[in-house]
Amino acid sequence: MSLSNKVAQLGRVMTDTRWWPFYLQRRVMAPGTRDRMAGVVAGRLRPHASAAAAGNPRARELRATGISHFGPLLSDAQAGELQRYFLGKPVHDPYRDASRRFLPDSAERHPDSHIAHHDALDIIRAPHLFGLANRPDILAVAADFLGCKPTLGYLASWWSYPTRLGAQQAEHFHRDVDDWRFVKLFVYLTDVAADNGPHIYVSRSASSPALRRIRRYDDAEVVQAFGRDNVLELTARAGEGFMEDTFGMHKGQPVASGRRLIFQAVYSMFALPYGPKSAVARIDEVRLPDGSRPDPWINRLYLSR
Repeated sequence: MSLSNKVAQLGRVMTDTRWWPFYLQRRVMAPGTRDRMAGVVAGRLRPHASAAAAGNPRARELRATGISHFGPLLSDAQAGELQRYFLGKPVHDPYRDASRRFLPDSAERHPDSHIAHHDALDIIRAPHLFGLANRPDILAVAADFLGCKPTLGYLASWWSYPTRLGAQQAEHFHRDVDDWRFVKLFVYLTDVAADNGPHIYVSRSASSPALRRIRRYDDAEVVQAFGRDNVLELTARAGEGFMEDTFGMHKGQPVASGRRLIFQAVYSMFALPYGPKSAVARIDEVRLPDGSRPDPWINRLYLSR
């Protein structure tokens, strides 16, 4: 990181209090200690706790292996609708000039851009996705796993592309260290085969103390530490999804052919610094599939009253 970028980041940290607990918890990388601290935090947040009973089987699976497969969460027609919607919305490359916008399939994308993100408001307005992130069964898993009522800390949808550079950024193995405890929902919006950039997850790595420094790791290090049998390549049809504890080791396989579109919802305890600094829509502008309003506390970072 250049000196000017370091100065800019210092300014953001000093003026945005969301960064303070974020950096505090990143100093603790022992899984057992993190889990105990998360329990203390969840206890303080318990006034907001879900009414759903503990013992959710998917939450148990997440605690045991770090991943739970949901299968189809969107129909073929819904996934196709979302592809068409997002193809018409501008994106940006967060690793280059993030102010420069281009359409996902346009020639304006830099040839070395391996990903391109959609804006928060376009994701909120996309068909099906906000309702999916607020689906009662998914929120119940998140609440049980977190031990408190979840916060919808971050929504993302992005395209991944092949480049001449090979693996870049999160296409190397790493751990996410977003909060004391957090869980992520991923839904493929395009078909993902072995050459389309499948997500790779290392089963049972979230609770392991191995390779716990915050850095990128190569494949050989990960296989040596966790065994090849625990490295899962997640290929699936458009519309299929899974929840994951991404404190566990994971990466996105570089795209070799075509391009991949994915949706992600992050359920956290606190506001995340890379989420929206202020709400992007009003709660009375949004309806869930059953006609109800979204929970104002869960969605407070994205929706204002």
